[in-house]
Amino acid sequence: MAERSIARRWAEALIALADEDGVVDRVASDLERFLEAAEQHSGLLASALASPVFTVDERRRVLDAILPTLGVHEHAANLLRLANDKGRFAIVADIVSVYEELADERAGRARVTVETAEALSPELEREVRQALEAVTHKQVVLHTVVRPELIGGLVARVGDTVYDSSVRTQLERIRHALLQSQIPGQA
Repeated sequence: MAERSIARRWAEALIALADEDGVVDRVASDLERFLEAAEQHSGLLASALASPVFTVDERRRVLDAILPTLGVHEHAANLLRLANDKGRFAIVADIVSVYEELADERAGRARVTVETAEALSPELEREVRQALEAVTHKQVVLHTVVRPELIGGLVARVGDTVYDSSVRTQLERIRHALLQSQIPGQA
């Protein structure tokens, strides 16, 4: 829990800087791109950058070699270098997560994960997005996941709220209701 508190302070400082320069979303996407690159190849880069086995200078040289190839904004690069220098690289993913939450709050966005049995058509995806925007009163950033076991319908996760209209869940409710109402056989 202490790490989340530290991550929040770092994210708040970074977003204040990025906001001054009008690059809040750019910094968010650059940090996300860095995390994706660090997790490639079984997360070897992420592990190495968080490992005390390597010196701060060795990790700094790795960062200095990688960051220009990714083209990350100066604010994102400085955050990553500072995390390395202060031995906080293990919480960089938490910092990025909090930063994205803060950026979404500022922009009036909600990130929503929608699970469906089949891939959504562009038209249906637009309808789902519009319905969720009406419910959340925010611009929705939609992430879709195909889960055939849902049979049909969808499950939408908006923060801690889950809207479940999947056929699987409806069948489970019917099954549960039937089991609750079973009448013992008559002799």
